[in-house]
Amino acid sequence: MPAIRGRDALATLDGLFFFFFKFSSIFCKFSSRCRSNIIVMAEIIDDELLVEQFRRGDESAFERIVERYSVDVAVLANRLLGWPGEVEDVTQEIFLAVFLGLKKFRCECSLKSWLFTITINKCRSCRHKRLLRWRRFPQVADKSSLTSGFAAQKSPMDTEDHNRIRCAVAALPAKYREPIVLKYLQELGTDEISRILGISKSTLHVRLSRARKRLEPDLAELIER
Repeated sequence: MPAIRGRDALATLDGLFFFFFKFSSIFCKFSSRCRSNIIVMAEIIDDELLVEQFRRGDESAFERIVERYSVDVAVLANRLLGWPGEVEDVTQEIFLAVFLGLKKFRCECSLKSWLFTITINKCRSCRHKRLLRWRRFPQVADKSSLTSGFAAQKSPMDTEDHNRIRCAVAALPAKYREPIVLKYLQELGTDEISRILGISKSTLHVRLSRARKRLEPDLAELIER
């Protein structure tokens, strides 16, 4: 191959630099998104390995799953229930159900989505049992305690506005509260929320719209600011 000299060499270098800077701009535009996707994919692959290890009898794999997701599960349960005193018991019930059902998990969705689905179902059962107790013993507790748990969560770092939002969300019916929590507090995507709740995306959009309309009267002052 003949050597490249003089102007030809400069032209070649200019072309290489042009290509490099053009590629760099494209890479910078998408690199953060790619890194995020790569991290998510790595987590999914690692989760699937843990599930496979558990199927083969390695119970330490389950311990690693608990370590990885116990905080996420407890936070979601707390946001759905609003009763901090019951979150620990519900979280234990959730991971007991995970332990009993993990060998049947076929990785058709992410492990996190599956855990959140179990969390949703356990929280629904917990709220149903609590409502039954209120109806049976109205003198012991009234429905105003639905939001008292959220008020009890207030820390010195919280503002009155944050507490109002939490209480308003806690007062929503479950079918509206769950999508709001998953989308705006857990920051999950539409597809994942639909899978977790077992509803279509069109139904999800309807419930989110209706939930926002229900929240408007209680949060109108905050929205207008």
